[in-house]
Amino acid sequence: MHISNFRSILKALGPLVPGSVVERGAREYFNQRFQAIGVMTALQLDQVNRRATLDLELKGESQPLHVVIDRYELSTSGGKTYIEIKQLTASKEWMTALASQLLKGRKHEVPDFVSGFL
Repeated sequence: MHISNFRSILKALGPLVPGSVVERGAREYFNQRFQAIGVMTALQLDQVNRRATLDLELKGESQPLHVVIDRYELSTSGGKTYIEIKQLTASKEWMTALASQLLKGRKHEVPDFVSGFL
């Protein structure tokens, strides 16, 4: 199956898939990709308002990090979906500053299996 057909199917099925399934898939993807720094223990997506909240248990930290993405935008280019974080806050002030420098205003590619549901 061609990748654009796969994306079309995911987009069509997206409204029928419970948010918890999408959130779990995104958490598992994150945890596999970033296992060296910790795990995401919770993720809530608000697709209508383009908001997300997540909790991270980072290695070397005694308390979980709570992150709120107050606004994100999605775009498509060359058949790929990208997310751009517009506003973000974290439970640790220094992490908000660091994340803002590294993430805010930059486009990051979204994995195909997640992009079909956003």
